[in-house]
Amino acid sequence: MKPQQHGGQVTLNSAARFKLPMDVVEASGVPSKVKLSILKAWEADERALQRAEDEGMVGNEHAHLRRVSEALARLQSLSRAS
Repeated sequence: MKPQQHGGQVTLNSAARFKLPMDVVEASGVPSKVKLSILKAWEADERALQRAEDEGMVGNEHAHLRRVSEALARLQSLSRAS
């Protein structure tokens, strides 16, 4: 999926526009700093969803916290290699 752009900037709300967290890492034309912001926001959302599920609230979404963590680790390793 393509990230949402406003004035040439990818917005944090675009996390919902990516199907998988690794799609953020692999997106071309998106600066690493923006990718990190998107993944951090996605991570916060997943942690909130996980807390809700732990409290017995059932949602329509499946938590992908592990996938987000893996994407963050991959992005950080790519950033260190650059």
